[in-house]
Amino acid sequence: MDDLPAFSRRALLAGGAAAAPALAMGATGGGALRDMDPLRLELVMNLIVTCSAPEPVGPGASASKDGARTEIWPIIGGRFEGPNIRGKVVPGGGDFPVTRPDGVEVVDALYRLKTDDGVTILIHNKGLAYPQPSGQWPKYRLVPEFTAPVGRYDWLNRSIFLATLSEVPPAMALAQGPDENDRLIQVRRVA
Repeated sequence: MDDLPAFSRRALLAGGAAAAPALAMGATGGGALRDMDPLRLELVMNLIVTCSAPEPVGPGASASKDGARTEIWPIIGGRFEGPNIRGKVVPGGGDFPVTRPDGVEVVDALYRLKTDDGVTILIHNKGLAYPQPSGQWPKYRLVPEFTAPVGRYDWLNRSIFLATLSEVPPAMALAQGPDENDRLIQVRRVA
């Protein structure tokens, strides 16, 4: 912090808009971008979400205001576990992916979790798919948002989370048969 320039309140007010870009662009000398408050990520849970085979949206129904929706992935179950939480994924939610006009695939899933002690928590997972070289699973980066009642799990309401979505290792698989598939979602709290 010693190498940051000293600005008085009067100088900042007098400089107005001119001072802000100089600070944002690294006026600390050399123009180097420096992380002043590094983020840490804490793995708080693994979710295995089981889906049935995708359902087509139907002919002519795929165009929407935000892109093309050609299929829906019904969520039929699953489980989740972390140091302070565990339970089941409640059947009945879904993943409603959309391909935007610029070609980017957006994950948009809404479903419920039920903890082992009977608390229902909503989760809305949104994120992007990053295509990989041919034959490889895409990288998915998600921003899950939880809605939990006040009590033991309300820490989910007061945090920001980032998650990955990937293939489920065979030892963790829950899917039963060819018309079901699993996704592993690893949720990290930003600290």
